Amino acid sequence: MDVDLDLVFVALADRSRRALLQRLSHGPATTGQLADLLPVSRPAVSQHLKVLQDAGLIHTEQRGRHRWHRLSRPPLSTVAAWATDLSSRSIEEPA
Repeated sequence: MDVDLDLVFVALADRSRRALLQRLSHGPATTGQLADLLPVSRPAVSQHLKVLQDAGLIHTEQRGRHRWHRLSRPPLSTVAAWATDLSSRSIEEPA
């Protein structure tokens, strides 16, 4: 899976989307369950979910009348590896 770090960081930049990811880290949830978490309209929650899906951070599946969302871990692992690599580099002080 190719991860577009720019899309991932844009998705992670929003507090509401981070709250949705936090909830999904505990297991799958329907759109309605996720909408109950945020003080915004259901269409706004759907837009947030689309951004997360476009970044590859969640996977969405239609089951009956409900859309179920679950966390997709590979993009998060890529971000963690990138941050670890960045933080492990030696920093040279300016002369």
